Amino acid sequence: MVSRRGFLGGTASLAALTLGGCGIRHRRLVEAAEEAATGVEGVSATALELDTGADFGRHLHGTVSLEADQREDGLSIFDEVMRAIVTVAHAEFDEPEASSLRVGWITGVLPDGRELSPVELGPDIQAANPRRDRITAEAFYEKYGLD
Repeated sequence: MVSRRGFLGGTASLAALTLGGCGIRHRRLVEAAEEAATGVEGVSATALELDTGADFGRHLHGTVSLEADQREDGLSIFDEVMRAIVTVAHAEFDEPEASSLRVGWITGVLPDGRELSPVELGPDIQAANPRRDRITAEAFYEKYGLD
């Protein structure tokens, strides 16, 4: 017969181990995404975070500082940044976690403070009125040649 304390202690240990492993994997994704984004020519800094939302979905968000004076040049750099980030997420996570990763709140920031959003890059969004919080990595798969 298993004691109640023994059962609860074992369950708590298993939960801590499982959640601890997720934390390490998520930190690895953030580090890899920041490294990939910083590797894009025209990027001066990144500050990304990965959170779990109220719906238990994963949200990668933050800012990427771009070295472009013109908005069009900034969009071109930001497109390469999003390609790098989505490709890293696709490689780091298994499906469906990779495709469902929400990336809509990653913001490109130009030197004059103007902001660029993933909506401006034309991801494949099914909603008539796209919201940034609904943009997933999968919305960019076709654009970036991922499957």
